[in-house]
Amino acid sequence: MNFAILGALEVKHPGGKIHITAPKQKSVLATLLLDADREVPVERLVDYVWDRRPPTAAQTTLQSYVYRLRQLFGPMPDVHLQSSASGYAIEIGSCVLDLRYFQDQVTEAHEQIKNGNKTNAVAAFRRALSAWRGNALAGVPGDLMRQEACLLDNQRIAAYEELMNLELDLGNHRRVIPELHKVVAEYPFHEVFVAQLVLALYRSGRQAEALQNYALVRRRLRDQLGIEPGAELQQLQKAILGRVPASEITLVSWLC
Repeated sequence: MNFAILGALEVKHPGGKIHITAPKQKSVLATLLLDADREVPVERLVDYVWDRRPPTAAQTTLQSYVYRLRQLFGPMPDVHLQSSASGYAIEIGSCVLDLRYFQDQVTEAHEQIKNGNKTNAVAAFRRALSAWRGNALAGVPGDLMRQEACLLDNQRIAAYEELMNLELDLGNHRRVIPELHKVVAEYPFHEVFVAQLVLALYRSGRQAEALQNYALVRRRLRDQLGIEPGAELQQLQKAILGRVPASEITLVSWLC
């Protein structure tokens, strides 16, 4: 069985999908999956399911939601919903959870970096990022869930930063330009991605395009946020204007 939260909440088994449509039911399952194989306190579940505005009989209602999940997963031998006086846990055994896969692959990438295997690290980062299907926890309601989704997205951003820096370090600047254009479009105010794109263009002999992309983000930051690019991005622009050899410009100190 596969559980997925790096995108819309999904549960799949060999026979197809298990459809969970009730919003509160989604909230219960998503909260349990965020801490799969560990007990989640009742208080936290109540907070997440009702967004810190629980009804009087919240704990009783929560028990009914967990009971319905047990009915859904009852025939699945690898999935167990455990309960105690203090909380609930979903034990997923050998099932695949995309969040766990993502985090395991990021850990593998870091191990490869420590061992000096940058190419293997790139492959591990790409496997990690392949687990993402869209915005984390999409369709699961509540402000607290949106906060959790933001924290997960920060992990995704960090992995992308490291991946692109490795690709640039390996000399793959031409190959990653289309990918960096896409990620900058998705995160238009994220200066690290802009810097990586600008550097990739400059290293590819496309100085004018590099400066145009810098000017574009500068205008975007000024017009929409009322700020100038950060010092690091400004220094990158100055290096390009000064025609510093592309091989001498790196972003490692910034990203570290």
